[in-house]
Amino acid sequence: MSNEALGMLVTFGFIGLVCGLISMNIASNKDRSVGGFFAVGFLFGPLGVLATVLVGRGEPRAPQGTRAVTCPRCNARQNVAKDQADYECWQCKLVSLTPAANRAR
Repeated sequence: MSNEALGMLVTFGFIGLVCGLISMNIASNKDRSVGGFFAVGFLFGPLGVLATVLVGRGEPRAPQGTRAVTCPRCNARQNVAKDQADYECWQCKLVSLTPAANRAR
């Protein structure tokens, strides 16, 4: 491989790494997949960073010891304890079983 080709390969690799790290940081702040957006930034460079900036926010993770459930009636999302069998929706007041309790039946 010639020095010129090697230099271009190193340059593209460095640009890909930098764009991947930038995309990873932006995705982390938006509650999105860090590894997936690193790959997008690495493979597509500045266009990947632009795509990461334009994508919407993701759903935040549930706090430790809880899990996120969605009300079957109104689609409101809320956090309930992991061992809790049922919950009352904060929005429509429907009492529902958690998905784990439904599977145990």
